Amino acid sequence: MKKKIFAVSDIHGDFDALISSLEEAGYDESNPEHLLISLGDAFDRGERSADVYEYLKRLSDEGKAIILKGNHTTMFIDYLDGTSLDPFNYYRNGEKETFADFLHRTDPFESWCMIDKNIQDPTYGDFATWVKEAREEINEEYPELLEWLQTRPYYYETKNYIFTHGAIDTTVPDWHNPHCVRYSFVDWDALMWDDGSFFGKTIKNTDKTVVIGHFGTQTLRKMYNTGKNDETWSILTRKDGRVIALDATTCYSHKVNVLVLESEELLDVA
Repeated sequence: MKKKIFAVSDIHGDFDALISSLEEAGYDESNPEHLLISLGDAFDRGERSADVYEYLKRLSDEGKAIILKGNHTTMFIDYLDGTSLDPFNYYRNGEKETFADFLHRTDPFESWCMIDKNIQDPTYGDFATWVKEAREEINEEYPELLEWLQTRPYYYETKNYIFTHGAIDTTVPDWHNPHCVRYSFVDWDALMWDDGSFFGKTIKNTDKTVVIGHFGTQTLRKMYNTGKNDETWSILTRKDGRVIALDATTCYSHKVNVLVLESEELLDVA
């Protein structure tokens, strides 16, 4: 079976940019020949993460979209399942905006401190207390959210392409089974945190083209000295065609790159 594929990545809560970019690319969710693939990082930094979630989940439930995990997916999961009580990702990686949208409250931790608890100098303990309450509220209002995020796959494979968030492991015989470490993460979770080096690696364990997000194409252009377009956020294809990068750094560009593959053969699912 063949489909016209529309691949996007790193939406980061910019629902308007997602919809306008898909419309411009000709995506029609009512067309059974169209398949949307999102390569992860749907949330954080933008102001409409809940809308992005509801849109992508509906299309996924209807069999019209494949939604993959990204490193920001894992960050949100860690808050929602109680794994993390650390404020780092709230302040440094855009989780603040995601919590604000799902809780329908501006500056949710800060306002909780000032208005609800009259806390002037919040501590790590205060954040831990707040995030426990916040996750309970979100999980109650969105009861399917956590399990849906947890069950997103790390990659999607077609006849000629591999779609994944950050990278595949080029050092193992079978890329489906990575063995790597980055920060405190291992295997596929580690690959989601690729530092941009994958774009330049030799790929010997597959003949397929790898489509990635995660690392902004503008930065990759500068890293790999691709020529005259160093300042653009557009899709970047490696000279040998083996890697295609999509991340438009949406929080700055307010653009979502859409890779359109006119007629790609899907693999049979056992």
